[in-house]
Amino acid sequence: MLDKSNLDLQHLRSFLAVAETLHFTSAAHRRGVSQSTISLHIHRLEEALGISLLSRSTKVVELTSSGHALIRLAQDALQSHDRIFQLSEKLETQTQIRLGLTEDLILSDLPLLLRNFRKQNNKTQVSLITGLSHQLRDRLATGDIDLMFGMQAPHETHGTLLWQESLRWYMHPEEILNKEKSIPLVVFPEGSVTRRIALETLNRHKIRWHIAFCSDSLSALLGAVKAGYGCTLQPGFLQRSALASPIVMPDLPESLPVGFVALNNKQEFSSLENMLIQATKDAFPR
Repeated sequence: MLDKSNLDLQHLRSFLAVAETLHFTSAAHRRGVSQSTISLHIHRLEEALGISLLSRSTKVVELTSSGHALIRLAQDALQSHDRIFQLSEKLETQTQIRLGLTEDLILSDLPLLLRNFRKQNNKTQVSLITGLSHQLRDRLATGDIDLMFGMQAPHETHGTLLWQESLRWYMHPEEILNKEKSIPLVVFPEGSVTRRIALETLNRHKIRWHIAFCSDSLSALLGAVKAGYGCTLQPGFLQRSALASPIVMPDLPESLPVGFVALNNKQEFSSLENMLIQATKDAFPR
């Protein structure tokens, strides 16, 4: 009767080493064990299977027909075993997501969603890094972050859409804009999606403009607007933020809505990333 409980994967590895070298000493060197250990592994494997795998003589080691038949099965078994442990390691390392967010999202409802996500997945650590969308894409490329949520211009199609958002103009309520003169703008540096859309929108309507204040910090931009430096084009959800008060929306041309998207630097999202993406889609209107 076969002892199925006694099939050791190390015995299979030793068998494959002998099958590939047809030499016990070479197989022992390959596996980093003694020749006697290789012999013991083969003997116990033959006992467990109830078949003879090798034909031994003083000079030559040959495979029996059963030995030849076992090679592919042993290779498949070991590959499956290795894939299982690779998957286990991958799932274990995915207890952390290094998430890149554009700063405007910190002023949205997303932080509350992240808090709930972390409570529901209490073994998951979500580390946050903020930056402009193009800066976060660079950090994705260098492996500094695993996943990013950022803004995408209307004509762009990369990434997984989370939701669409209208852009709004913001300015201090005591300031008066004269569209017959140059409009003072408060903007992010070049490369920013909102900056590009603001300039394109004003140019399309033949409205003159000039850069009055520039910073890569949204808090600094909102501070400049409150100080009366000019107006800025930002996501509509900022209306609900205390940092955007007291700021009103001036009478300037509307722009096309933008998309907030999820991106990573791999061909597909991990199961943990998909969970976070789906939770975000469920929480925000499309």
